[in-house]
Amino acid sequence: MFLLYVHQLPRWVPLIVLPALLIAGLAVPGVLGAVALLLLALVVWFLFMATPPRNPAHRVLRLAVPLLLLVVAAVKLFT
Repeated sequence: MFLLYVHQLPRWVPLIVLPALLIAGLAVPGVLGAVALLLLALVVWFLFMATPPRNPAHRVLRLAVPLLLLVVAAVKLFT
């Protein structure tokens, strides 16, 4: 359902929203920044799961990027 909604959006919307969430998550201190990074991790995870993996390195990347975002969000939340 979420991926169908994203697919119906104009092409420029994800290109603006995803970097905006990353910048907001890194720039805003405390809980709001952590929430933005958590939301970004969730969206990235859904988008990665929607694409087929090409090789083993791609599979590692699909796991590493959302995990890295979650770690950064946890650090922002608890410090």
